[in-house]
Order: sequence, then C-alpha cells, then structure tokens
Amino acid sequence: MTAEQKAATAATSSTAAKSTPEQGTEWIICRVCGYIEDAKYRDQPCPACGFPPTVWMDYKPRRIDPKREKLLDLHLHPIAVHFPIVVTVASFLVPIIALLIPSIANILFSAITLVAMILPLLVIIGGISGYIGSKLRYKKGTSKIPKAKIYLTVIYFILSCAQAYIAIANGVNADNAWIMIILGIVASVFAAKLGKMGSYLFAGRFGPYTAG
Repeated sequence: MTAEQKAATAATSSTAAKSTPEQGTEWIICRVCGYIEDAKYRDQPCPACGFPPTVWMDYKPRRIDPKREKLLDLHLHPIAVHFPIVVTVASFLVPIIALLIPSIANILFSAITLVAMILPLLVIIGGISGYIGSKLRYKKGTSKIPKAKIYLTVIYFILSCAQAYIAIANGVNADNAWIMIILGIVASVFAAKLGKMGSYLFAGRFGPYTAG
C-alpha cells in the first residue's frame, strides 16, 4: 500500500474523520491533501484531491491582526516571484532554441536581451515582497529559513546581474549564448531552492503541500 493510499484510508476511517461539526467552525481542512475550504462545503468532496466528504475535519486558523491578514491575502509575494522565475527559465531556454533554429535566432536573441536587462529588478521585487511577507506572517524575518532565503536571494540577484550585464554590454548573441545558458541554469536552481524553502514556510517541512 502506497503512502497516499495509507493517508486516504486513515482519512476516511470512522476513527479519523469527525462527522459532527464544531459549533462556530468556519473552515475545514482535508486530511489527505491539506486543502482548506469554507465549512459550508463539508458535505462535498475535496475539490483538490477528490476524496469524499469524510476527509474533512474542522480547522481553526491562528488569529492574526486584520490589517496583516488583508495584506497577506493579497498574495503579493507568490505573484511577484513568478516574474523573475519565468525570465530566469527563459534566459537559458530561449538561447538554446535560438541556437537550434538559426532562422529565428535574431528575434529570440533580441527578445531575451530585453527581458534579461530587467531581471535584477524583478529579483529585487520578489525578494522584498518575500521579506515583507515573512515579517507580516511571523513578525520577524531573521529566523533560520527566512535568513537562508535572504542569502540565496542575494546569490540569485548576483547571477541575474551577470545576465543583465551580458545583455546590456553586448546583447545576447550566438557568441555569448552558452554563457547566458549556464548562468540561467544555475540561477534557476537557486530559484527552485527558494521556492521549495518558501513551501516549507507555508506548510511546514512535512506538511501536506511539501511531503508529496
């Protein structure tokens, strides 16, 4: 039996699931995948994993200042980090495609030159939004994981600056494409590591969003 099957069996067993809602409960959480839903939908299957209503259990979010909660609900950091990640991945994929298809190389090189120029700014915006989000959620950004994310962000920023320098100084072309590709791959590794650490902050290292 796989881990997912064991989780599903435990979640749907009579001893694991609570059929009687706690009075005043506004939220419920899926025992299988951790999806949080409005309590009025407790009679419906989980919309995330599809398991039957027996997987729901009452959930009480920790109290948080209404102003901080409103800012967190904007999800500024999850939105902001998408932009540098997309550009970073494109910074090595687009040059590879350009080298493979010479007929459209000039167009692709010109496009990636333009976006690489603004990559450091996007990384800064993502880093600042992450720091602010950490302060709002935990009231400090200097504990172990947030501090490690700051160090990784600095390295990510330096790599993005190197790519921007290439783009500004000479433009991305066939002569320097492999340098851009290598920098883009290394930067993508750091971006992925930052994303993984961010998921730990959101759900815990062994939470339902990170354990699967």
